[in-house]
Amino acid sequence: MNFNNLISVIIPSCNRKEYLGKAIESVLNQTYKKIEIIIIDDASMDNTEKYIEKKYGNYSNIKYYKNQKNMGAGASRKRGYINASGNYIIFMDDDDYYTDFCFFENAIKIFETVQNTSFVSSSSIIEYVNENRKEPSIMNIEGKINNIQYLSSFQQKYMKSNSTFTTIFSKKCLENANIKEVEMLNDSTIYLRALLAGDAYILKTISGVYRVHSKNISTNLSVEFIIKNLEEKNKVYQEIKKRKLLKLPEEWLKGQIILTISFWIKLNKTKNEEIEELIGWCNSNLPKVKKDVIDFIRRTVND
Repeated sequence: MNFNNLISVIIPSCNRKEYLGKAIESVLNQTYKKIEIIIIDDASMDNTEKYIEKKYGNYSNIKYYKNQKNMGAGASRKRGYINASGNYIIFMDDDDYYTDFCFFENAIKIFETVQNTSFVSSSSIIEYVNENRKEPSIMNIEGKINNIQYLSSFQQKYMKSNSTFTTIFSKKCLENANIKEVEMLNDSTIYLRALLAGDAYILKTISGVYRVHSKNISTNLSVEFIIKNLEEKNKVYQEIKKRKLLKLPEEWLKGQIILTISFWIKLNKTKNEEIEELIGWCNSNLPKVKKDVIDFIRRTVND
């Protein structure tokens, strides 16, 4: 195996140093040692900077950057990506951690032996922190899967991992998919962009623990955040059309937009003015599928 392929692990963090240390240690414990860790401190006020300096100040492979103001996880991931030097990229949240210390090594073996691989993914364990329980979350696919096949049924027939820390991405493929034009790097956007440029490989192993707790951001999402995500999916749709990857790109876009909106309405307490703002965005930006999407929104809210 070529151990000279650098893996860049990007970790945005905001006021969660109690979790961050375990995430870092689980990366350092990997059997694959050609790594750099890029920490983007999103204007924390809990002395994260002093914590990192005291514990990891002597580590030449740990880079620390602090945002002057809070930018959000998506923008912080992008800052980390711009400063990454690796051939391979991991986007890791600060509250997750690895339990399979051979994961990096096994993923690199796949990249070196399976052609046209854009990312290598694995399953995880969900830890419900407040309930003090854990349960496995196993992906419903295994082995190599063609990117067009995966794209066409993304998060419908074919699921993604709970997060991005259980996935290693080829930087070459991310660049080919114009990842730098993305303003807010979030899970689905990263996976979709990667699938524009290559196939996926799903390991049957569990590589780490995904924490669910009161500080998770997914249950406190603003309509502005959701609209930004929808804008990114719309950009992916434009790329799909340009590259002629799918036969019915409009139907794909409708399905993906509805998935995002459904997720938001289910997990968040939405306000009437937020729903109307969302409908206004759909009216202006989804000319070919807006009626079906808006009908879905109104039905879901009324239910």
